[in-house]
Amino acid sequence: MSVQNVSTSPIIIGLTGGIASGKTTASNYFLQLNIPVIDSDHIVKELWENNQEMIDKVEAFFHLSVKTYEDRKKLGHLIFHNDQKREALNHMVHPYVFDEIEQLKKEYHNSPYIVIDMPLLIEVGYQELCDYVLVVYVDLETQIKRLVTRDALDRTEAITRIHAQLLLEEKIKHADVILNNNGSLDELYQQIDEFLRGIQNEK
Repeated sequence: MSVQNVSTSPIIIGLTGGIASGKTTASNYFLQLNIPVIDSDHIVKELWENNQEMIDKVEAFFHLSVKTYEDRKKLGHLIFHNDQKREALNHMVHPYVFDEIEQLKKEYHNSPYIVIDMPLLIEVGYQELCDYVLVVYVDLETQIKRLVTRDALDRTEAITRIHAQLLLEEKIKHADVILNNNGSLDELYQQIDEFLRGIQNEK
């Protein structure tokens, strides 16, 4: 369990989940509630387009170009099938991501809550900087089916990508709240509403 925030600073909510678990759906609901969301995937996309220092480091390490979307798709395929190379890439990219998150947190300092939407929240240890950790959970079979449909993958490739991340069963061990997304959208939203009511009552 994470340490609860006792200062007047915004409450930092770490939001994570497995690939195709519904994390983006949960994130979008927080935005509908006018709660700022810092999206680490969006930050990474911006870095690939604009941060030449990071790009140079990655290209030098992997000995390939990562300047175009197609280049980065090839890199993605490579790291999904190689744990050591995936870990090396994370070590190169995430310091830049963390720096950008800190800058964005300053922009939202007057908000009562800030959501950090990060697929690898647990893997990179960012849960230690959160007041609450929310994990969006679905059962494995549902996760596979959603990923196959969403990304037009075959079942074997979908399973490979799921196993390239920390499995949901491991992520939920670090959760303060588990958002069960096996049901309807309304059920997911109700769980988020209940979580927010709970932390408001703790103030």
